[in-house]
Amino acid sequence: MKQFFLLLLLSSFLMGCDTYKETFDAAGTGELTIKLNLIHDDDSLTYNKEYINALSQKYIMSDFRFYLSNIVLRDTSATNHFKVPESYHLIEMINKADTSILLKGLPNHAFTELEFSVGVDNSANYSTDQIGDLDPANGMAWNWDTGYKFMLVEGLRLIDSVNTKGLVYHIGGDANYRTVKFSGKEIYLNRNHRQEIVLDVHVDFIFGDKKEALVPEDQRKTNFIDFTNDTDQDTMFGPNTQLIADNYAQMFEWKEIFVK
Repeated sequence: MKQFFLLLLLSSFLMGCDTYKETFDAAGTGELTIKLNLIHDDDSLTYNKEYINALSQKYIMSDFRFYLSNIVLRDTSATNHFKVPESYHLIEMINKADTSILLKGLPNHAFTELEFSVGVDNSANYSTDQIGDLDPANGMAWNWDTGYKFMLVEGLRLIDSVNTKGLVYHIGGDANYRTVKFSGKEIYLNRNHRQEIVLDVHVDFIFGDKKEALVPEDQRKTNFIDFTNDTDQDTMFGPNTQLIADNYAQMFEWKEIFVK
C-alpha cells in the first residue's frame, strides 16, 4: 500500500509538470518589442562614411542586411521555453539606423533568457518558395543556388586617395548559422504584458572589435578581418566568411528592457 501511495504521488507530480509545460507553451497576450540600434564606432551606422577596421584598413559601407530568426524565450529553470513561430526577420537600414521587431501572442510568464539566431535554419534555408521577410524579392536569396544570404555587406575598400576595390560579403550556408543568447534577464510578461528590449548591434564588430587591439589574438572574442586576404566577391566559401560569422555572433549588446 505504501509503495502504491508513493507511485500515485509520483504520477500526480509528473502529470502536473506536463500540464505546466503545455500551459507554458500556449500563446497568451504578451507583447515584446525588440529594438535594434545599428551602431558603428559607438555611433549610428552611416552609409558612405569612411571607416577604419581593426587593422587600420579604410572602407565605406553602402548596404548592410541580415536575418534575425528563431526567437526563443526561456524561463528561470531554462528547461521550459516558448519558440516564436515563423520568426524570420530581415534587419536592414532604410531611413534610420534602428529598426524594431514586434512579437505578439506570447505566453504570460516570466522569462529569464532570450535566444535568437543570425541566418536561416536548415529547414527553411533550402526552400525559397516563401513569403514575408523570406520572400526572394527582398534580395537575400541566392540567384545561383537555393538558399539565403544570412548577412549582406556591400561597400568599397579605400586602397588610397584614388584607388578603391569592391567590399562585398554575402554570407550564407549552414556552417555560418550562429545563435545568440542573453541569460539572467527579467522579461516579465506575466506582470506587464508589453515590454521592449533594446539591443545595440555593433556592425563594426563583423570586421573585429578595435577595442581588442591590445588583447593577445588567442584571447580575443572577435577575429580581425584582413581585407587583403580576400576576393572582391566573398560568398559562402570565401576565406573570411566563417570568421565573420563568429564575429556577428558577438555584435549584439543588451542595453535595457522597460515596460511600454
